[in-house]
Amino acid sequence: MEALYLKDCYLKEFGAEVTSVNGNEIELDRTAFYPESGGQLCDLGTLNNHEVVHVRKDKGRIIHEVKDHDLKAGDEVRGIIDWERRYKMMRMHTAVHVLSKVVWEDLGGEISGGQLGLEESRDDYTIPEFDREKLGQAVKKANLLIDKGAEVSFEFMPRERADKEPDLIRTKVNLIPLFVKTIRVVKIKGLDMQACAGTHVKNINEIGRIVITRAQNKGKNNRRLYFTLQ
Repeated sequence: MEALYLKDCYLKEFGAEVTSVNGNEIELDRTAFYPESGGQLCDLGTLNNHEVVHVRKDKGRIIHEVKDHDLKAGDEVRGIIDWERRYKMMRMHTAVHVLSKVVWEDLGGEISGGQLGLEESRDDYTIPEFDREKLGQAVKKANLLIDKGAEVSFEFMPRERADKEPDLIRTKVNLIPLFVKTIRVVKIKGLDMQACAGTHVKNINEIGRIVITRAQNKGKNNRRLYFTLQ
C-alpha cells in the first residue's frame, strides 16, 4: 500500500485499485486519505462517489470505512479528498511544529499529548512552571516566525539514523511503532526538523496566526495550551 500523502499533501484526487473488501472496510493499493493518527483527524471524502466516513491504521494497513458501497476487490476507484477539512489539518499541524520548536528552545518543554481539531487544537507541554506570560511570549515568537515564512519539505531516512538524532522526536514518548523502518522527517527551512507522518503546508506563512484560546495547569510539569488559527 502506497501512502501518497507522505510525499504530496496537496493531492486532492487520485486513482487506485481495491485490494480488499471486508464489509464497509476497504483497502486500496494506494491512497491519499490520511488515517487518524498522531493526534490528527483522518481525511474524509469519497471513493467512486461513495462516502468515506473514517480512515484508520491497522498494523501498517490503511482501512477506509465506506458508507453504502458496492465495491469489490479489483475495482478501479477515484478517490476525492474533502480539501477544506484536509487544509485546516495541514495548517493546524504545521502550527504545532512551529510552536513546539519555540517552546522546546525557550521553555524546555516537550510535547506530552495533544489533539488537532478543525477549529481548535491543544498541546500538552512538560513545563515545570505554569507561566501564562511566558506561554504568550512563545506564541508571539511563533507568529513572528510564521509571518517571515519558511519552506516546508520532507526527507525520508533509515530508522537507525533517525534514532541517533534526539531532536527529531519532540514528544515525551517516542510514538513511532518499531515496525516502521523508514522515518519521514518534516523540515522547516532554517527552523526545525521533526519526525512526523502528518500532513503539512508548503510554507509556514500559510498557517495564518496562532491565537491562544485558553491555558490550563494539568498537574506537575504538565501545561495545556488551546489555540485556534486566524
